Amino acid sequence: MTLSEKRANHGDHIDRISDLPCNVIDGILERLNIQELVSTSLLSRKWRYMWNSVPQLQFCEDFFCRFEDLNDPGPEISRIITEILLLHNGPIYRFILDIPLFSNILITTEILNKWVLFLSRRGIKDLALVNYATFFNQMPSHVFSCQELTHFWFSGFNVSVPPNFRGLKKLLVLQLDHNTYEFGALESLISGCPLLEELSIELFGDMKSICLKKAKNLTDLLLTVNQESVSGLIKSLPEIQRLAMESYRNKISFLRHS
Repeated sequence: MTLSEKRANHGDHIDRISDLPCNVIDGILERLNIQELVSTSLLSRKWRYMWNSVPQLQFCEDFFCRFEDLNDPGPEISRIITEILLLHNGPIYRFILDIPLFSNILITTEILNKWVLFLSRRGIKDLALVNYATFFNQMPSHVFSCQELTHFWFSGFNVSVPPNFRGLKKLLVLQLDHNTYEFGALESLISGCPLLEELSIELFGDMKSICLKKAKNLTDLLLTVNQESVSGLIKSLPEIQRLAMESYRNKISFLRHS
């Protein structure tokens, strides 16, 4: 085969990929990890900017493990994620930041706040901020600016709710793991989510009670505590459908029908 024939065959292959229906291309891009997603810009000129309009970005273990040989990977990781966000030119409906357990990755609250503010302006609906590396950093306050949120997973932070909190009016699913809470913050957060249907909370330390009176649409509740007794922990429980309560020594799980 001559060189010109090889080039022609290569061009045909690229054309076949580029001419796939838009919904097929979108499905392919949404299933790639962040490294693979950005690498699609090398396929052809048509694909050069396709990645930066994909409405979901995920930074998980397969991304962070690339930096495990660095003594202080935080600044480099922050630079790369910031650059990816700035290059993105469409809405971002889903964003996952899942920092692995036992890693030495430190993303400062200032950087996180900038990212979350950026996402709030891109229509973020599904947000996961999972901080298993450095527990109990101050939470990024711009979370409360994400008024389109329907799903929120928050882990490894010290949660506080500002006095001017207007609520997350569209939130349906809330997962809170390995957090600490300022006084009254947990109830204020839950009370500000009137459409909340699913709630999962993992509590550290002793907490006297949680009032769920205003969570009138709640149907599913999973509560995990490190207390020996969970008696009286939940007050004003609405008529939910599924309730699971777990502790380190005891596990209670049962179904309750409204």
